[in-house]
Amino acid sequence: MALQELRFRADHLTAVLNGSKRITMRFRDPVEVGPATLVFESSPEVRLPGQITSAVAKTVATVSDDEAREDGFADADAVLAGLRDYYPRLEADDELVIVRFDVDEVTRPQRMHTALDAEDARALAEFYRQLLGLRYRPGDEPPTDGTADDADWLVLVDADGRRQLAVQRTDVLPRSTWPSTEIPMQMHLDFAVPTPAALELHRVHAEQLGARVLHDRTQVESEPLYVLADPAGHPFCLLVGAL
Repeated sequence: MALQELRFRADHLTAVLNGSKRITMRFRDPVEVGPATLVFESSPEVRLPGQITSAVAKTVATVSDDEAREDGFADADAVLAGLRDYYPRLEADDELVIVRFDVDEVTRPQRMHTALDAEDARALAEFYRQLLGLRYRPGDEPPTDGTADDADWLVLVDADGRRQLAVQRTDVLPRSTWPSTEIPMQMHLDFAVPTPAALELHRVHAEQLGARVLHDRTQVESEPLYVLADPAGHPFCLLVGAL
């Protein structure tokens, strides 16, 4: 049997994830205490596992100031006008259900490594490998059979196999003029999430926080990812992967 759904507008996602929203008021939308799927009406939908912890019926006129503020209203007097955005025919003597809910633990994106641009990926990887005492991820070592080294993506790990740095080849890389602002520093962060569903969740969340999608590579099943720009314009990647 399918779990009951508690549906929200997409712009409620950040408040639900950070814990500031744990109450919602529903009209003619029956719910029961127990497991539920929290559905955010983004594109595509974001679905989070959760629990409805209480469902209390009362009329609009008897909603308390505290309950109103928990749901983002200024006070109880603002509830009727606010809910009419959702339920245009709502009246003060109509019965609401005040729903309290929790969200099952959400896996946040984990930093995989910082990625550096370089015209010669191998040379820069070798510099940092020796400087920091790192080693190559298995399969990224220099070729030993005399073939040309045309690596365009190399990962350096520590003695325990944890990712520390990545180097990606680019055809042209003007040297940074820092501290002059003519050409800024050039690098990006990669963040891993465990599943495609988590990827969509955190893409939506990042956009709500001010990021914008620069590139969508979610159609690549082996490693779906988004490249986004943070609010200051720095690119970063969200991808399905392991640390």
